[in-house]
Amino acid sequence: MKYFPPEYQKKAFTCPLCDVYADMHWGELYHNNYGSSPIVRADCSQCREHSYWLGSFHGDNEGKMIYPIISSVPYPNPDMPGNAKKDYLEARDVYPHSPRAAAALLRLALQRICIDLGKSANINTAIGQLVSDGLLPQVQKALDAIRIIGNESVHPGAIKDEDLGESVGAMFELLNFIVQDRITRFKEIDALYESLPAEKRQGVAQRDSQNK
Repeated sequence: MKYFPPEYQKKAFTCPLCDVYADMHWGELYHNNYGSSPIVRADCSQCREHSYWLGSFHGDNEGKMIYPIISSVPYPNPDMPGNAKKDYLEARDVYPHSPRAAAALLRLALQRICIDLGKSANINTAIGQLVSDGLLPQVQKALDAIRIIGNESVHPGAIKDEDLGESVGAMFELLNFIVQDRITRFKEIDALYESLPAEKRQGVAQRDSQNK
């Protein structure tokens, strides 16, 4: 399912409470007869729960979600290698507080995935090796996007702060996409082939040996 990150005053996004893409109904909270509160509430049309955001009285922090505190980005693909998954989950936890730290962790997770695939520990070299293996251009672009954003996020001024949050949010989806392409789909193909009758698989093996 495609993930649509929560965004202040947006009419629909993936709910951080029920993880379903749903319409959001926005409204201000009020302090009795004292007028508007600096807190704005978004009501999910799916689960009927509420997320809370800082309103216009908070200056640069306007539009920041303050509840739920849990990260609002997708969980890792179950087939993600263990060490990479650990980095991904840490990036997921830290993302609401520091997109830059999350970007660096996701780059590290990608590096671990490349090593798990038997490629170089140098992430740029590893991507080149995967391209030589026949990596699709779209997947190569996803790999390089994570590598570049992860690198540039730790250099002041390389990526504007206002652009970083959205870019890093997309990195989570891209990393899951890479795992799907490089690991999950081959696992599913192997499982389908192993489900065939043994004699049919033996016939394929004999055919292939004759063609060598």
